[in-house]
Amino acid sequence: MTHQVATGPSHHRSRSGSLAGGVMTRLPPLLQRVAVDVGQSGQLLGQLTTTAVRQPRGYWGSTRDEMYAMLRFCWLPCSLAVGGFTFLIANYAYDLLSLLGGHNRIGTYFVMASLREISPFCTGMAVAGVMGTAMTADLGARRIREELDALKVLGVDATRTLVLPRVLAITIMTVAFTIIGSLLGIIMAMISATVLGTTSTGGYFGSFLSSLTAPELVGVLIKSTLTGLFIGIVCAQKGLTVRGGSEGVGRAVNEAVVLCFAAVWVINFVVNATMLGLNPDMLANR
Repeated sequence: MTHQVATGPSHHRSRSGSLAGGVMTRLPPLLQRVAVDVGQSGQLLGQLTTTAVRQPRGYWGSTRDEMYAMLRFCWLPCSLAVGGFTFLIANYAYDLLSLLGGHNRIGTYFVMASLREISPFCTGMAVAGVMGTAMTADLGARRIREELDALKVLGVDATRTLVLPRVLAITIMTVAFTIIGSLLGIIMAMISATVLGTTSTGGYFGSFLSSLTAPELVGVLIKSTLTGLFIGIVCAQKGLTVRGGSEGVGRAVNEAVVLCFAAVWVINFVVNATMLGLNPDMLANR
């Protein structure tokens, strides 16, 4: 008598799992870590989206508190980074345009410099360096002290209680800091052109507003939202998966900030290229 091998769903799942495990073992160690990090970050994003949509109440109070904490700790680094960098670039740009006889066009230049480049970039760097690292260190310390396991035993969803408010706060406040930084950059450029230079205020704002387009503003919002969401997800994932005691927390913080700094560059480039490709009118008045 012959016996047939069962080919039910459990058999197929075990076979697919073994195939996936075999593929993973063939990858170099660095690519294995990248694949694991990407998978864990995607899983965390799915969990946060699911719990936020299914139960849209109960976490907004904590989100408000986290936003206030971010405002306290990040407003000065963001202001100094955006304001100082913009003022420096504005002086160089005004001198260059004056040599070319186009100092009245500095407003046009800062549609690109402040809105598209400096403000989203400096804000993302400041948020990742201040609040992203703080979130990774806090979640990592809780993991090492087994507080997250204790919450799970008590029936508390640590992802919804600790992670979701912080990710939302970082995303929302990154957009808010980017908008405030853009306004600050515009003011710094105006001071450089009108107070330190000879351009009139009307001429500065006339060239600025004539070059400003709706897709430009939409691109800034999309870029800052993606940057804040990436920082929140990656820093949370690194904190939740800490191993190796206090040294592991330090490594997780270092990995998180390096990934976030690199992501700011990549997101900035991809969004700019996409918006310019879809909206060539953004360059019509340059």
